[in-house]
Amino acid sequence: MRIGIDVGRATSTAVLVDAAGRVLAEAVVDSAPRTGLCVRRALAALGPLPGPVGAVAVVTDLARRPPRPRPVAVLRIAPGSHAALAPLADWPEAARTALGGLTGVVAGGSAVTGGSLGPVDRDGVAAFAARARDAGVRVFAVCAAGAPARPGPELDAAAVLAATVPGASLSLSYETGAAGLRERENATAVNAALGGWAEELVADCRAALRSARIAAPLCFARDDGGLVSAEYFARHPVIATAPASACAARGALARTGLDQAVVVDAGARSVRCLVVRDGEPERSTRLLPGPFGVRLALGAPEVVETDDAVPATVARLLERVPGAGVLYTGGRAEAFGAPVGPGEPPAGDRERGTGRNVTRADTRTTVRTGAGADARTDARTDARTDVRTGARADADPAPHGRYPRLTDAARYAARADCRIEVEQVISAAGRAELDQALAAVRDHALSRCVAAGAAPGSVRIESLAHAPVAYLPAGVHRVTVRAAGAPAPGATP
Repeated sequence: MRIGIDVGRATSTAVLVDAAGRVLAEAVVDSAPRTGLCVRRALAALGPLPGPVGAVAVVTDLARRPPRPRPVAVLRIAPGSHAALAPLADWPEAARTALGGLTGVVAGGSAVTGGSLGPVDRDGVAAFAARARDAGVRVFAVCAAGAPARPGPELDAAAVLAATVPGASLSLSYETGAAGLRERENATAVNAALGGWAEELVADCRAALRSARIAAPLCFARDDGGLVSAEYFARHPVIATAPASACAARGALARTGLDQAVVVDAGARSVRCLVVRDGEPERSTRLLPGPFGVRLALGAPEVVETDDAVPATVARLLERVPGAGVLYTGGRAEAFGAPVGPGEPPAGDRERGTGRNVTRADTRTTVRTGAGADARTDARTDARTDVRTGARADADPAPHGRYPRLTDAARYAARADCRIEVEQVISAAGRAELDQALAAVRDHALSRCVAAGAAPGSVRIESLAHAPVAYLPAGVHRVTVRAAGAPAPGATP
């Protein structure tokens, strides 16, 4: 069995599924300020579990409770450049100030194809580390030119930083971002700044699992809907800051059997739309606003946030996928004209966009359903309580549970695999050398997937794409590999 928990701004949902992915139980509760308390309440609302749990997956957006970035020292290893291209130069002023604005550039790095640009200036790295230490900064983001093809310079610098500032927290760009230097540098700096938020979130959720006496691996959803282990998330939080809409979209697709659609995620406080092609949320090929207002290029799904212009937004997105359907997910779906979906209960007993109450005759307890509903009063005691909804499989035979739209994200997360993506630039003189380089990238992706929490025997390559880089010499290819695997068994630390 596995559990998926979607922690939203107004409501949190939990879904328990069996090994075949069938819904055994579900719960809807009001969200609390702390994510750990939301998880605790949702698990309690599921009721007694019929057996051991194999994994728990949590879905939550950074925007639910935006953190303050922790101070970060940003080190670039590359030839010098114009001041307009300096580290953090394109950041919003407020974000740059919050990070501390401590940056440095030292000689070294590699060309895009992996050729050395010279040895790393280790003395320069040590001097920068000492300056950061004296300023009270112990968190570093390191970005070297050409790191995706040759990470050695970053590893050399990391060794110097660790020796100069014992216990320092290090984010290295070759593990984090894409091929472009500035895009990768920005992603790495944001990743380092989010480390405190990620560590606190992991600790809160683990405490909630221990309080529920659940000894199972803890996973978090990444922005494309795949899962990563808690340990991997704590080290790479930048890939998992806005997963809710992608998970909800994937859950809606699984519920309806469609693979081409415009999905409308109607949450309590926002409406977000995204395009799905061939079962995958459409990814952006441009810079998108990320945490702290920094524009990032991490290949996240392109989500269009709208308010009152939902019909116009949907019509515009449908032009990109002619013949696609429109799917609604989230607690306010019916407010935008969504029809009753398969498996949904009668109109008097399902989630409402207004947070309408449902009175159960067997308990006479006023139960709230739908995002945005506030605390209600128990009809028997007049005491304000956190009233929950839960549905056991034997009481509700619907394959997607009693509240399918409200639980799309949690239900998908309960069934999801761990997933990673690796992007590299490789250089090959001929077909045989290219095949050998592609095999090495595949092996690297499989290893990264295991490091992200997948069981070794289950990992597989989902896709591999490569194309020549037009502006570079012949034989240079950009390679993107996606790998996935079922969460590995284990216990909550």
